[in-house]
Amino acid sequence: MFIECPHCQHDNEIEFAENILCKKCEKDYKGVKFSKRKFITGTAMILLTYVGVHTLNDEVKGYGDRYPIAVEYALLDSCINGSKNSISQSRYLSKRDVCLCALKGAQEDYPYSDYKDDAKGFVSIFRRYANSCR
Repeated sequence: MFIECPHCQHDNEIEFAENILCKKCEKDYKGVKFSKRKFITGTAMILLTYVGVHTLNDEVKGYGDRYPIAVEYALLDSCINGSKNSISQSRYLSKRDVCLCALKGAQEDYPYSDYKDDAKGFVSIFRRYANSCR
């Protein structure tokens, strides 16, 4: 088992025995509680690599330039709930899917830097995508 000395942070490989001392500073571990160190397993390393590569690919494809979450939420809320009328759940879900599709397309064509300068220009692009997503 590997343990780290709580006094000098030196790694020590030990077997279970009494009166164990740190090999470097020779202090004992009396009254100190230990837990096993967790090492990244091969599966976890593969998963982290996979996520990292796909995140990098998304950045290269242009998906990294998303609008701030508050802006996305406001746009989607306005699209879905703009009429303020009660609608059925199936109609709501359908409307939500169209709004999400339109927002995804509009974000790809109209970067947030343009949106900040001219939010009205975004509306025509969003409407075009909303019509094509139906």
